[in-house]
Amino acid sequence: MAGTTGLDQSKIVDIDLGGAAFKQNAWTHLAQWAQSEPFYVPAEGGTEVVCGRYGDAQEVFLDTERFSSELPKGRGFEKFDKYMGIQVLAQTDGAAHARIRKLLMPAFSSSSLTRLEGRITELVDGMLDAIEGRAGDSFDAMRDYGAKIIVGALLDAMLRLDEAQKAVFLEFHEVLPLTTYVKAGEPYPEVCVAALEKARDMVDRIIEERRARPGDDFISQLISARDADDKLSDEELFNQTFTVCGAALSATTRSMGGMMFALFSHPDQLDILKNEPDLMPMGIEECLRFGSGGYFTFPRVATCDTEVGGTKIMKGMIVRPSPQAANLDPKVFADPLRFDVRRNPKRILTFGAGPHLCVGNRLGKMAATIAISRLVQRFPHARLADPAFKPQYGGAVGELRIGELPMLKH
Repeated sequence: MAGTTGLDQSKIVDIDLGGAAFKQNAWTHLAQWAQSEPFYVPAEGGTEVVCGRYGDAQEVFLDTERFSSELPKGRGFEKFDKYMGIQVLAQTDGAAHARIRKLLMPAFSSSSLTRLEGRITELVDGMLDAIEGRAGDSFDAMRDYGAKIIVGALLDAMLRLDEAQKAVFLEFHEVLPLTTYVKAGEPYPEVCVAALEKARDMVDRIIEERRARPGDDFISQLISARDADDKLSDEELFNQTFTVCGAALSATTRSMGGMMFALFSHPDQLDILKNEPDLMPMGIEECLRFGSGGYFTFPRVATCDTEVGGTKIMKGMIVRPSPQAANLDPKVFADPLRFDVRRNPKRILTFGAGPHLCVGNRLGKMAATIAISRLVQRFPHARLADPAFKPQYGGAVGELRIGELPMLKH
């Protein structure tokens, strides 16, 4: 990884991008990044480049020739190998990426999502029944609802896992952020390695079961996926099944928390959606723009000496585009710090852009729309227990994962 020799020293910012202090003040930083040229952050093993303006982040997303998603392995890169050796689609480029993505797409087709919609709605209504049936007026919108929705949508409705199987992937989900804080040359925490091995074994068992008794679930669809004579290899099948079972939980859980906080911390905008429910699709897009909960996506590595937005980037440098900062760029979104459910933002980078646009973005939007719509319908007077509530953020480097969101039902 590159150092700072030969770089514009005025663009070097000494900041801990995963620290608690940064996360609690993240929105101030992100708003600044949205209007700043890409800058350098000294890091263990080398210098990283942060791109926050919309055009800069988009350029990195779109140009896979200059900015590769396939990062090197070895010392200094451990914290970027979040899944400890599992080759996920988001960290694959070129023809291999296009081929696997094409084989995955039928599982995310309109007909597949339509089948899932009813099941997700049923699960959401069951969660709301449980909240309504609890004594007292309080509930935790993350613990009692947001996190459970993602588990239900992914692990139950989409993958049809049983309770024991779900428990294995939830355990992995809880410890996964620790991998992004590992120091250069250090091993991954034992708790992460143990959880990974349990998840590996479970994925192997699930694939074997679905091969023997296929159904209409996502994993069975992957097993039977064909493009002419092409199909997923056993390793590719394992990697993609693992990605959805264990890895996708993190991104979707943090997004759900960020979206709910964005909406319920703006009661005037919430009232607009109650009075004009047809605006809900616009409202969901604004929630995703304003509070997706992720300030970084998968990093890229520069494949050559280049520049973005007037900032020199040397071959081998880690480049971090920030979707959340880009969504606050005033040149693209007028008055970006104003939450407005009528905004109807059309170009958000929450799900990335270009060849790496998140393959599950439509499923994520559908689950969020069902969850928020049903919550507002069922509890029209639901509100934050403390109007001045400030979330405590955790999660991996790059995540603003809300741990709790205390609310009142009535």
